Amino acid sequence: MGTVVDYTAYRLMQMVKALTNPEDAEVVLGILAEYYDGLVAIKWEAGHPVVMPLSDDAMQAGIPAGFSMVGYKAEEVEE
Repeated sequence: MGTVVDYTAYRLMQMVKALTNPEDAEVVLGILAEYYDGLVAIKWEAGHPVVMPLSDDAMQAGIPAGFSMVGYKAEEVEE
């Protein structure tokens, strides 16, 4: 039987391990925690994460360099 790997969680943890600045690592860990809690959705474009908050309470830690963000409200999402 095989193992299911959450690609997003794996990639974010690899990013945390590669970061040399502890503050940046904390922000990425905060995003990972919100991902696990279902507060944000993450997709990948050209190898970089794009974060979409799923509620007004999400994204308390902010967005680190190399990340993009889109809005979850229909009027904020562009085609």
